Amino acid sequence: MTPPICLTLFSHLLPVRVFDFYPQPMEAETPLSLQPLTTEIQRLHQQALDLLDADPAHGLKLLQQAFQLAENHLQQDDEHLQAELAACTITRGRLNLKNAAYTAALTDFQTAMQQFERLGKNREKALARSYYGIAYAHMGEFADALEHLFQALKEVQELGDQLLTAEITNDICYTYVLLGQPELAIPHLHQAVQTLRELNEPMRLSWALDSLAMAYLHTGQPRRAMEYETEAIQIAESIQTWQDQAVYLNNIGEIYLAMGDDSAAISAYQRALNVARQYNLTAEIAITLLTLGKLHTERGHYEAAEKDLNEALQLAQQTRRQQQVMEAYRALADLYEKNGKTAAALEMYKKYHAVFQAVYDQEADRRIKHLQVLHQLETLRRETEAFQKQALELQRKVEEQQRTQVKLEKLARTDSLTQSLNRRALFDTGQAAFQEARKTGQPLTIIMFDLDNFKEINDQYGHLVGDQVLTILVERIRHRLRSSDTLARYGGEEFTIIMPGITLEQGLRMAERVRGAVAESPIRIGGNRLNVTISLGVATASPPHFPHTFKELLRRADQALYDAKNSGRNCVKAFEG
Repeated sequence: MTPPICLTLFSHLLPVRVFDFYPQPMEAETPLSLQPLTTEIQRLHQQALDLLDADPAHGLKLLQQAFQLAENHLQQDDEHLQAELAACTITRGRLNLKNAAYTAALTDFQTAMQQFERLGKNREKALARSYYGIAYAHMGEFADALEHLFQALKEVQELGDQLLTAEITNDICYTYVLLGQPELAIPHLHQAVQTLRELNEPMRLSWALDSLAMAYLHTGQPRRAMEYETEAIQIAESIQTWQDQAVYLNNIGEIYLAMGDDSAAISAYQRALNVARQYNLTAEIAITLLTLGKLHTERGHYEAAEKDLNEALQLAQQTRRQQQVMEAYRALADLYEKNGKTAAALEMYKKYHAVFQAVYDQEADRRIKHLQVLHQLETLRRETEAFQKQALELQRKVEEQQRTQVKLEKLARTDSLTQSLNRRALFDTGQAAFQEARKTGQPLTIIMFDLDNFKEINDQYGHLVGDQVLTILVERIRHRLRSSDTLARYGGEEFTIIMPGITLEQGLRMAERVRGAVAESPIRIGGNRLNVTISLGVATASPPHFPHTFKELLRRADQALYDAKNSGRNCVKAFEG
């Protein structure tokens, strides 16, 4: 999987207030008994939106209060209240994006789509779908991102909504830039700019101009980029959207760097920093300091680099932005490594790795080992150079053997087609989880699912297409699981999910979300659009009624799957024993 994209890439979209998309005032449509409840939820929602950039973690807590408040009142049949809660769900997804909680964000946007569809609010449903696509772009899953963004674009075009058409076009084009295909974005961005000029939408016009500038920059035309970025800044200054102005000034700095004018670039970054400090834009302060710190490192200004990077790290930690914390640790490690402070670099890489593991994959582990070797060699160099060379060669051989061993072990446990665990690893992992659950008294839930009518897909389209369907299906489901869950191929088109600490009720809800996500997202392969469904069986081991073995728990989930198949497929069943 491609590493997730830094959240600042979509900064032109994230500041939009969800309230802008709902007719106001709405209180008159609400029954008198629900007006205080709706008003309080709106207040909490607005506070959460105000914290979108400053403190997303606190914003999530406020929304949790709003949802809890709604749950404590049983009379939630009012359509206005339901629309407000759906809007809160979109905002929760945006806050989760800020915190790099991508799976949670995808779930929120999907839930909001379903809620708006039930309410018959097609415009808001399309908006939620566009955010769904943006979430995939943050994860680097550009194919899924474009699929949902184009679907959202189609929906708003059918509604005749020029404003959302221009906005979503902008998002699609920015995704093309990230994909390394900015030339595809430029003509569509020019159309979006023209539309937004005609609609007299200066703020959104500035976003489109910013995207157009970045597209030209990535096609090697920095002077054209400067032209449009300058206009974007002028608009931001005139309408006093200070966060946008800080972002655009950072982009001006990037353009100057591409033109080879480092001094002008630093000046632009300093202007961005001044704006961000003046209006207390914590995220932009941290982003700009990170950029300046890296630039100072490249120019050999180590003292200035250390000052900027440490302040950026402190701000990122205060606002609990894990991606910026990770980036600051990485930049400090690079600074200390370049400055010859190997021990300090090693310490920063360790901290970087601790955050990296929680957000991405295991790539940082190799860099930490590399720094450990360098640190050891620095000590050995004081003894003899010959011993140093011998130790380095020995270390290389050991690491090569370790890498080979890890690869072999992974191959022995991985299904070669879907890259999920194979049957052997399923039983090893499942048995360990089963013993742990019995020891701690925590529940353990198993979901078994099977692709419906898979033989017909193979017969009609061939086994190669069938294999692609399985691969795409597994990848989509994997994104919806927790890091502690295990996905394994049981055999053929049948798969198993092991979910520690999950009750039967929670497992059924998860299974239903997975089923719905698969059913409403057709798989496209070549020119074929395949409507795929799955059947799922759920079984739980929980005190005091634990089955004797993991195999027995697996058998129960398999029985529940059998019941789902016999109930018409495309459904979820729990084991009843």
